[in-house]
Amino acid sequence: MLRAKRDSLGGAASRAIPSLGDVVGRMMILELIALTALTRLIRLHDAGERGDLMKAMRHAIDRKCHDARLCGTDTESAEKYAEGLLACAQEQAIDLEKTRKHAC
Repeated sequence: MLRAKRDSLGGAASRAIPSLGDVVGRMMILELIALTALTRLIRLHDAGERGDLMKAMRHAIDRKCHDARLCGTDTESAEKYAEGLLACAQEQAIDLEKTRKHAC
């Protein structure tokens, strides 16, 4: 959306549409933050509770996709991306636990 005040600033601030590099950079940072936070969250739950935690996250993702009225293909793509992110976080949490157990 164009804004008169921002558009009169000139330079980078006047760009109404972010560049692809801006979007990719932001997505990369958000993915890194999400992966780090998920890994720590999963580590805080014991093995029995992890299944419930993952199920709750999957349910929240499904609900958000539905609320955003994503089409079937976009919903499926978002869910696959989320599954990969969750699996990676769980794998990293397990690896961290193994490393800590061997260090003790």
